[in-house]
Amino acid sequence: MPLAIENDAISDLALEVTKAVLARGDEAQSVMEEASGPLALAQALSDFFQIAGALESGAARLEQDELDEFCAYGLDLLDRLAFLVRKVEIMDKRDSVARMFAAMGVWVARRGATIDNLEGTADGFGMIVNATKSTDELRALCGLMEEVIEAVSTRLQLDEDRGDAWRPWRVINLNMGIAATRSLDPDLMARTFDNMGRRLPYDMPGFLADGMRQAAVQNVPEPVTEVLRRYVDKWPATAPH
Repeated sequence: MPLAIENDAISDLALEVTKAVLARGDEAQSVMEEASGPLALAQALSDFFQIAGALESGAARLEQDELDEFCAYGLDLLDRLAFLVRKVEIMDKRDSVARMFAAMGVWVARRGATIDNLEGTADGFGMIVNATKSTDELRALCGLMEEVIEAVSTRLQLDEDRGDAWRPWRVINLNMGIAATRSLDPDLMARTFDNMGRRLPYDMPGFLADGMRQAAVQNVPEPVTEVLRRYVDKWPATAPH
């Protein structure tokens, strides 16, 4: 199912997840630090999406600093909601959380805000890519991830904390590479691999070697294998001495 980026659709996903949390209110309250509990979070989310709707329609406008702060606040609210879903173990809402975060990341990017909190969005896209089989949908997901990646803060793009294999910058770029490869679109693969080479150069040899192994056991078209082979040659697993 294609990802809906409109404020109303994201708000509906958040409301669905919030209702599931409120149905487990006592458990949710016990894991929250705030005395006000999940109801206050539900109200904050409602207020956020009301303002977001006004921004989307053009009825309201924020200066760049205010916009960045507002969008960061929205992503923080979603973090808090997702934390409760994990802690209370509402397993049947994990897909909704993933779609909510991925769509919000794109929505924020389209508003022209800078994304400095990427974790929920990166993980959300990871889940969606993993569950997507349609090559058309995988192509579309690559486009959406690219929008998010281009909006990410310079701090995250510098990728200085390479000791964390699960850092969001790495997660979203690797998942874009996976989606491009599974789309079986040679042109998209080449564009994505070029971008990955700039963004995640240290990961390219391992990523491409794994792609070649997958291609060897699956019946992929020759043009796809050819792109993989070309980039494996460009990024050899063992650099010559």
